[in-house]
Amino acid sequence: MSKRIISGAIIAIITILALYFDGYLFSGMLAFIGLYSIYEYINVSNKFFNILLYVITALSVFGLIYFNNYSNVIITIELILLLTIAVFDKDKTYVDMAGLLLFSILIGFALYYMNHIEHLNKWMLGYIFIISYLTDVFAFFTGKFFGKHKLIERVSPKKTIEGSVGGFVFGCICSFLWAYYFKFFGYPSYLFLISSILLPIISEIGDLVFSLIKRHYEVKDFSNLIPGHGGILDRLDSIIFCIITFGVLLTIIV
Repeated sequence: MSKRIISGAIIAIITILALYFDGYLFSGMLAFIGLYSIYEYINVSNKFFNILLYVITALSVFGLIYFNNYSNVIITIELILLLTIAVFDKDKTYVDMAGLLLFSILIGFALYYMNHIEHLNKWMLGYIFIISYLTDVFAFFTGKFFGKHKLIERVSPKKTIEGSVGGFVFGCICSFLWAYYFKFFGYPSYLFLISSILLPIISEIGDLVFSLIKRHYEVKDFSNLIPGHGGILDRLDSIIFCIITFGVLLTIIV
């Protein structure tokens, strides 16, 4: 527990500094998240690191971040390349390549929206991190002290309905208060009313999705990079889903 708390505090400090100082520090953080998360997924899904898959996926992810207007072209090229590898390499199955494609789309769009939202208002990006972190923290402690009924045991045996409800309630309240403090970042208040209700749910779904992936590949964590947390993907699982959902809401409503 102490390792988890210390690591969590360090991650929070790095995130705050990257948001506060902006510029190269934030860009560096994005690049590190992209490159290391790709490494983690390929290493887990293929049981060993594959440089060809890494290069293809990395180029696709960074293409989605910085050339998002050509996302259909980027995804199509990656699709053809990955399926071609599945045809000629008997150790790479169709399912593995489909999973890698879906993963790269998730990471690419998440980092695109992270970069986009940070340029609009860096503390609005902090709002999304607040939702994810606090939903996770309060779900953990509510489940620890009051949890009795399993949520989806086949996916995540330790998560409970009580913990999920506790995380949702506190995530809603704390995130809305954060947005209110910053006067909704100059955007309509109803956008944050909707997102403060929706995103804690999405956050927990994201957590469950990545738990499902780990169960499929029979691993406990994506890596051991962060003591007490696992890897980058273990820490960003819910944030990935929250950022994409908020980016879509921002596009639709504003």
